Parts: sequence; C-alpha cells; structure tokens
Amino acid sequence: MNSLKVKIQIGLVFILFSAIACERTEPENSLVITTDDIAVFSEGIYVFRGTIVSIGNEEITDHGFCWSESGNPVIEGSSICLGSRSTTGIFSSTIADFSANTTYYARAWAIAGSIPYYGEERSFTTPETYRLTVTDINHNIYSTIEIGDQIWMVENLEVTRYSDGSAIPLVEDRQAWYDFSLYSVAYCWWNNYPAIGTYYGALYTWPAAMHITAENDIEPGKVQGVCPTGWHLPSDSEWKQLEMFLGMSSTEANKDDWRGTDEGGKMKHIGSFYWENPNTGASNESGFSAIPGGWRDGAGYFKNLGTATRFWSSSTRGDYAWVRQLDYNSSKIYRDTKGLYEAHSVRCIKDE
Repeated sequence: MNSLKVKIQIGLVFILFSAIACERTEPENSLVITTDDIAVFSEGIYVFRGTIVSIGNEEITDHGFCWSESGNPVIEGSSICLGSRSTTGIFSSTIADFSANTTYYARAWAIAGSIPYYGEERSFTTPETYRLTVTDINHNIYSTIEIGDQIWMVENLEVTRYSDGSAIPLVEDRQAWYDFSLYSVAYCWWNNYPAIGTYYGALYTWPAAMHITAENDIEPGKVQGVCPTGWHLPSDSEWKQLEMFLGMSSTEANKDDWRGTDEGGKMKHIGSFYWENPNTGASNESGFSAIPGGWRDGAGYFKNLGTATRFWSSSTRGDYAWVRQLDYNSSKIYRDTKGLYEAHSVRCIKDE
C-alpha cells in the first residue's frame, strides 16, 4: 500500500508540474497593450485606437497598428509605426487605402526590449465602393465630395509641410503670435493641442495657407499653397460658386456679412458630436461636412471650438483676405475679410 501511495503522489506532482509548465505567464512588470475601438472617421478613412496600460521595465522603442485580411496581423505585414513612447495612455492613427468590400483584422502593438507585444484583435468590413481620396505629403488622407462642378475635400487640412517638403513653422507662444507681421508664416493646433488635428485639422495664417512671405509673391490664378499637388486654395469666386449651387442667389453671394437662408446648414456636419446645440439648420445635404474648428485671432487667442469655423480663400481686399464662416446657431454663411496673421481652417478644391 505504501508503494502505491508514493506512485500516485509522484504522478500528481508530475501532472501539476506539467500544467504549470504549459501555462503562459507574462514577466512581472511587462508591457500591457490593448486594441481599442476602430471608428469610421469618414468614407474610406478609419481611426485605429489603442492603449498602453502598463509600460513595464523596458523602454518602448516603437508602437503602432498592424492589419491584414487574415487573422493575427503582425508588424512585418501592413503596419504603421508611431515611434517611441514613454507614457501610458491612449494613442490613435488615421488610416486609409483599404480595399472595398473586404474584412480586415487589426491589432495595436508596441516593441519593448526587442520583443513585440500585441493587443487583442479587432475586425471591420469596408463598404462596397469608395469615393476619391487625396493624400498630402505627411500621408494624411482626406475623402472628397463632388458638389456641382467642383470637387472639395471633406476634411480640414492638417498638413505641416508644403508639397515641396519644406516645413511650415509651428508657433504656439501667444506673445510671438501677437508680434506677427502682416506676412508671417505659421500654423498651430487649436489651444496648442496636437491631438485635436485628427478631427479638426490645423489652423494656418493666410501667408502660410498661400505659401508666400510677401505681397510680391502673390500670383494670379489658382494657388496651390498648402494644398496637395493637383489641389488649390479656393478663391472667393469658387466659394461663391459653391454657395450658388446650394441655392444662394448671385445678389446674396456678392454681399458681405451673413447671407442666404439654409446654404450654411447644407454644409454643416449634422448632430451635436462636433457642433454645440442647436446646430441650426444642419442637414449636410451637400456632403461638405463642415465642423467647428474655431480659430486663432491676431492677438494669439484661441476661439470658438465647437461653435464656429472659418475657412480661408486665396482672394484679398487690401491687406485682408476673404473668409467663410459657419456658426452653430445659424444656417446662413458669413462672408467678410480677416487679418492675414489670424489662423483659420483650410479646405482645398481640386484643380479642373
């Protein structure tokens, strides 16, 4: 009996050891990463999100997202790298160029101590057809919409370089902004918060939008400025063409101040996710999908995120440039001129 009891105990110890040996355990203080929701930003463009829950003892040398048409995507396949990281928290990236009518699988990833760590797998299925998209030099991708005889970007520009590769100066300091001259070139993010650019784009001075540093640099005709190749900054006349296609009379279109009836509502993104209530008259019938990115005034103060937006044109009146403004409490469109050293949003229009 004693001999049998010993054999049984040995067997139990072996089974227990085997179970422990097969169980995967993460090292203490290791990196922990999750793959969060995948959201549709606009047609054909997706926002991937992940979270670094715990950094661990090793430095994160790179992190990002990977995806594939089969399960368990890896870094060596389709992937975007976001660089090193030293803090926990949420990170995201806007990604496009997916095939239509296809199911994709995606994971967040990070590399620490030369070891790749992956979040859980998420999947999404693309629609059967896509509209035209355009990519800027920073690899930001914008969907577009055809309105009448024009093709417009559906998102605000967020590029930080010109198509020739030269950088646009980022100016955050309010006093530096206050000290600008008439043709100062600069861009900023609303309230100096870069993450906001994913949704609302960047804000540019007029010289930055035009890619000029003096009045003598202004050339007649279509001005590419900060826009991608094949696109240009809309003129005041091109804004009028859009407004009249949406129903505004030519007499109204040529006026200053608030004009028209419901044309602004036809351009505004619907609902209250971007716009504060009541978002008067918003139907987005045109597909322009305007969102309230606010602006920065000539003294360097940020204003009106969530309640209003202004867009530059390439046209001037004296030392001022024409803008268009949309508000949360109006369905009309505001037309007037603003100082060149203010910072407003940019929507590009396709060359004919």
